[in-house]
Amino acid sequence: MPAKKQITKEMILSTAMELLRSGGIEEVSIKALAKKLGCSTQPVYLSFDSMDALRAELGPMAVDFFLRDIKADSGAEAKLSGMGYIQFAQREPALFRFLFMRSHAFTELKAALTPITDRSITRLMEKYQLDREIAHFLHDQLWMHSHGIASMIATGFCTWDMHKVARMLSECEEVFMQKYGGDQ
Repeated sequence: MPAKKQITKEMILSTAMELLRSGGIEEVSIKALAKKLGCSTQPVYLSFDSMDALRAELGPMAVDFFLRDIKADSGAEAKLSGMGYIQFAQREPALFRFLFMRSHAFTELKAALTPITDRSITRLMEKYQLDREIAHFLHDQLWMHSHGIASMIATGFCTWDMHKVARMLSECEEVFMQKYGGDQ
């Protein structure tokens, strides 16, 4: 009878998520995982034949963490613009950078983010009586504005007070609504 696996795939992924959250994707390596787990690299390679395979499973875990975090924080639905998104960048800068500031990240995450985007567009259509095309454009404008603020916070470029950020977002939405002519 073969020996029971002491280092499980779930343990490896959990540890990889810890490393990702604390230091970014640069900190996630086979050697770093083995060291943190207190084992050789063999158990990691038995569960994942490469770092690419591990990263392929780590990406959806990171998205799930993001969705749970901003929903728990805001008590509302997840969206890619607004305070929840920015506060996530403040609380989880390394994870935010992994999810939203890597080359090709959107391509990798598009399937997970599309339902969030669609709900946000529908919310804007209902709130301001906009057609889908204008609501989609407005969503992208608001996301771009939120993403700029979140990126500056996640990289340590600035440390704005969240009251100021909330005011900036509110005024941004007001200005865009004046431009696009939605009913408030």
